[in-house]
Amino acid sequence: MSRRGLCAAAAVAAIVAPSAGASSGAKLVDLNVPTGGFSLAVPGTWKLVTTPVPQLAAAAKDGTLKLFVADPAVKGSVYMNVFAQRLGSVPVQNVASSTAAAIRKSLGKKAKVTNTPFPMSAGTAYVIHIEGKASGTNDSDEFLLMHDGVEYAVIYVASPSLWAKYQSTFLASVRSFKYLASPNLNPVVLKGSQVGHGYKLAAFPGGTSFIGEPTLDLCAGSYPSETLRTGRLQVEYTHPKKTVSVSNEVVTYVTGGAEVSKVAKSCSAKAVVKTANGVTVVYKTSLLRDPKLPGALSVKIVEEQSKGKQHVTETGVAVYQIKGDTLSGVYVFVDPGTTFADAERVAFHAAEQSRDNLSRSPSSGSGSGPGSGSGSKGKGKTGTTGSKGFVA
Repeated sequence: MSRRGLCAAAAVAAIVAPSAGASSGAKLVDLNVPTGGFSLAVPGTWKLVTTPVPQLAAAAKDGTLKLFVADPAVKGSVYMNVFAQRLGSVPVQNVASSTAAAIRKSLGKKAKVTNTPFPMSAGTAYVIHIEGKASGTNDSDEFLLMHDGVEYAVIYVASPSLWAKYQSTFLASVRSFKYLASPNLNPVVLKGSQVGHGYKLAAFPGGTSFIGEPTLDLCAGSYPSETLRTGRLQVEYTHPKKTVSVSNEVVTYVTGGAEVSKVAKSCSAKAVVKTANGVTVVYKTSLLRDPKLPGALSVKIVEEQSKGKQHVTETGVAVYQIKGDTLSGVYVFVDPGTTFADAERVAFHAAEQSRDNLSRSPSSGSGSGPGSGSGSKGKGKTGTTGSKGFVA
């Protein structure tokens, strides 16, 4: 069974805002889904479903589920949802083929499952159709697209008796699918000169996506705000001499979504230990203070990784600041030939510059306060363990 196309008609609501051009009198109404980075038109009489169910609990928690709406007139017999997950550089044809094969295997030999190309203005797509009568399920169309390494699945479901009635509506809806423009965060991230003399800004792998690329993972904790992000830009900085590793991450959220967390204080009281695939990581943090940044959350981070007789320790500084609905994280890690004092000095100086840059954010406001986030952004290329760490 597809983990998406055959789910029950209930879910956790996504953050949805009507677009400025929507018309209340139109059959289809445009919805902007900033936490998914897309817009889609759905019938104006349909409603967001907000009741969690076991089938969708994991997707709702990790943010994979971006939208779930249903037609209340038929009591859950007709609904649609959108999922988004990072897969990397995988051709959409391969994704569609493997998804269709998994559905056929789950439903059995009697199932009628087709997989065909479907032209869309948003890009190359494939549609997987399940004929409900043959498989004892609902009818469904699952439209698959790939965008910047992210798989989007736009799914429409109806009972077999209602499919013909709703199919034209489904097709009109999916053809309206568009990607939203990302917030312009280039003026907000630190320039190389703001970090220090000789530093030059460089791209960070996966640094432009808020889908499938974590922001907040300090002490391997869980952060609800990860599902409320609307934009992200992370960059790193190079230097011709032997220096500490530096990165700056700027993230925008839906209104009120930027997180002020107590996780940093709780995990500084006691080390957090995580083990996976034979690799044990011990996370230790302690609060730091920069008198020039009274509203920031600054922490010293120590990650001790071990696998058998191998041991690696990484030490760094993370400084988080929030203004309005924008968070800035400055991450600095000790490299060979440098000291923790070097990391702390560079981190505090860069964070003081970042405080001024936050006023340039497209979603900045008057509010400010401490944020909390990743303890490994400065060195790791994926936002998890550092470059010297073991792959779990």
